[in-house]
Amino acid sequence: MRLEHLELTNFRNYLRENIEPGFLLNILNGENAQGKTNILESIYLVCTGRSFRTSKESEIINWKSDFSVISCLFESAGRKLALKVSLTPGQKKIKINGAPVRGYPFGWPGVVLFTPDDMAIIKGSPQERRRFLDLEMGPFNNQYGYCLNRYQRILVQRNNLLREIRERKRNNESLQAWNEQLVQYGSKIIFMRLILLKKANPVVQNIYRELTGGVEEINIRYLSSLKIGNLTSEQEIFDRFNNDLFAVKNEEIERGQSLIGPHRDDLVFLVNGKEARIYGSQGQQRTIVLVLKLAQIQMWNDEIGEYPILLLDDVLFELDNTRQNALFNKIKDKVQTFITSTEVKDIDVSDSIGKRIFVVREGKIIN
Repeated sequence: MRLEHLELTNFRNYLRENIEPGFLLNILNGENAQGKTNILESIYLVCTGRSFRTSKESEIINWKSDFSVISCLFESAGRKLALKVSLTPGQKKIKINGAPVRGYPFGWPGVVLFTPDDMAIIKGSPQERRRFLDLEMGPFNNQYGYCLNRYQRILVQRNNLLREIRERKRNNESLQAWNEQLVQYGSKIIFMRLILLKKANPVVQNIYRELTGGVEEINIRYLSSLKIGNLTSEQEIFDRFNNDLFAVKNEEIERGQSLIGPHRDDLVFLVNGKEARIYGSQGQQRTIVLVLKLAQIQMWNDEIGEYPILLLDDVLFELDNTRQNALFNKIKDKVQTFITSTEVKDIDVSDSIGKRIFVVREGKIIN
């Protein structure tokens, strides 16, 4: 997929700006706080329907205005797609070729984002790894988002009910209906996660082996709050969820919260059999995150038949020359890429084709 034109109106610190990206490599150069990341945010939002920086979309609207518009022209699978996102306080409208759409406008994200915050996938809390599963791996299954939204709504209602039962405002019998729904959608999510990781693991392993010269091996394991062991079918997971839920019923009422399910699960990244979060070096941890992003790109190409857009937000200085070279060799001549950097000289792109450098200053492209 390629972004051919980007127009911003009242988006963050851009009042009005038009950008004609290069065919492959685009470098956004400028000092900090000038608006480089804002451009990446606009591309990400128009591809996925959401920002990677805020859940309050009113923050995106320029403070001098009461609306914001992103207009893009994409080339995807040989077709031209005009995509428009309009934001007003409390409202967002997305259109492709004039027709309203919801969720991922393309039916898949169309973009892979790599920021320094992604180190939290390895070093952060289980919530960060679940976020990676839900937002970056989940879209490979077109049912994942629907099931996750249903599960999250059910979880909120069930937790409210558990607290009411604890406070003797409701009786235990009222819990059964919510249990059935929690198990129904929760078992689907866990099953889909296991299938996605089964697909992703060989891709990740091959890329990691290549980047480390074959001296290190990586493996990703799913840690479930259920006693799923080697269960592989959705029905088996469903039955186990039911049994485990019954076993923790009294404790859940006492604590007023749901104690098991996909909202409590985690991932473990093992390098040569040792957990990278605890024993991995900074270099190993950075390599894992880089490999995860490269694996996403490869998997999208395998699944969709075209490459997503790659957004690199101030991450190159986090990577040494070996990892930078590995990254550019993987995307070279294939992936349209947008890079933010304060120093163009730090980016070795001497032989890159389809390259453009944009100087960003105070919300304006000055070249």
